[in-house]
Amino acid sequence: MSGRPRVPWLYRVVRDRSGQASPLAVVLLLGITVLGVTSIVTLGGAALDDTKQASNAARAEHSMTLFDSKVAITALGDSQSQSVELSGSQSGQYTVRDDTTRVVVTHKDYDGNGSSQELYNETLGSVEYRTGDVTIAYEGGGVWRTQDNGTSMVSPPEFHYRDKTLTLPVIQVTGEGSSGTSPTVDIIEEEQARRVYPNESSTYSLTGGTYDNPVENGTVEVTIYSPHYRGWAQFFEDRTEGDMSLNHTEQSVSVELEAIGGVVGAFRMPNEGSSVEVRGMSPDHNVSSYTLNLTADGNFQNMHWSMYHDGPKQDVEFHVYSESQCTSGFDDDIDISIYYSNESGVYEGWQKSGIDPTDPDSPIQVDCGTDPATITLNLTSNATKLEYGNITKTGNKNKWYFGDDIGDGTTQPSVTFDQHESYPNTTYNRGDEETLYNLTNHYMALMSPSFKLTVTDGPGGSERVNEQASTGNLDYEQADGGRYITFLHITENRVRVRVR
Repeated sequence: MSGRPRVPWLYRVVRDRSGQASPLAVVLLLGITVLGVTSIVTLGGAALDDTKQASNAARAEHSMTLFDSKVAITALGDSQSQSVELSGSQSGQYTVRDDTTRVVVTHKDYDGNGSSQELYNETLGSVEYRTGDVTIAYEGGGVWRTQDNGTSMVSPPEFHYRDKTLTLPVIQVTGEGSSGTSPTVDIIEEEQARRVYPNESSTYSLTGGTYDNPVENGTVEVTIYSPHYRGWAQFFEDRTEGDMSLNHTEQSVSVELEAIGGVVGAFRMPNEGSSVEVRGMSPDHNVSSYTLNLTADGNFQNMHWSMYHDGPKQDVEFHVYSESQCTSGFDDDIDISIYYSNESGVYEGWQKSGIDPTDPDSPIQVDCGTDPATITLNLTSNATKLEYGNITKTGNKNKWYFGDDIGDGTTQPSVTFDQHESYPNTTYNRGDEETLYNLTNHYMALMSPSFKLTVTDGPGGSERVNEQASTGNLDYEQADGGRYITFLHITENRVRVRVR
């Protein structure tokens, strides 16, 4: 049988596929083009939306900053009302909220025994602009921008801390209304400069003391509860050196400033076992005066009396001993000793025995003409030097607060003072001497900025000082830095905001 030869199957497959190549290429090219155009439109639209949102947020920041200045004029200035037009858009919304933010001011350990009292606890209110995931908010006299769980400060709040003085003019915002266009906002004064602290009509619950300056004892803590707490935290960190803590669950931040107002200068002697609080002492040799005026409890015979600091890492004891009493004058000597330890297993000991209180240049003066008699000690005297070495105890070791450590220990062979800029590096060996002034300054500077000096007056029935009739004086230069507070000023200022 004759005919055309059959085409091999492989040739037919290649021929058929080749015949379809051009139409398939066109279809593929069109598909790719459509997909590309669709992607460009989608991505471009998203980018355009982001650009619009960023632009709206930037305009809102500017508007809120202007609003901030108008509120300040109304709440803290001379104007009773102000109006401002805010920039807005259909995609954003301005809202007045009076329940979003709260400020709490607490005076902790105001009585020296751990008691705390809330000085102020009120809502601040806010005006917010929201567009997409961005919130621009006015609260507390500042403007904040929150986005992606982060907050930045646009303008600072009404929180002024300088030279150990905290001024807090609280601005409360109340009102109603919201708008997504470009609203006009009216700001009306409702209350201005209501005094919260100091305030003679307000008293501490336990002591009965009035809200007054200087702030004594403890710390002052300011806590902000706000959706924008991270921004407040950054502000506190930049403006103060106080102890700061964040609570992410409660969306709050606290800053704690240490009071240093109550110890500088003259003080009443604490009872035995009670303390004088030293706060904010400069870490250099800046103690200008440390004097004690002790009144006898009967007489000074066999008197062992100290002020000491028993710390977690440092111990110090300023000790005075008198063997005699006033009969026909005072015919005996007095000893002064200084003990210091920093947990090294040995201690630093300084002592001067046989001090004659009748010497006009003596750091110790006894007045037997008063009834009861008095002793005055000048622990910043330059006229008397103490000797370095083991402390010789007079009487039982229980007459010293650190008597066991002195009795069971020994001094280092030598000690070097090289911790403070204003004092030259000096090494002392056993038998070397140094003035009371330099020793008191050195050991107090080591314990700075804050510590306690506690009174001990011999064991059992050997007390020889009537602390309630005794006084002291401690003058020192206060430390620089942003963690201390001496004066506190809080006022409440309220405005009503109407969006129209």
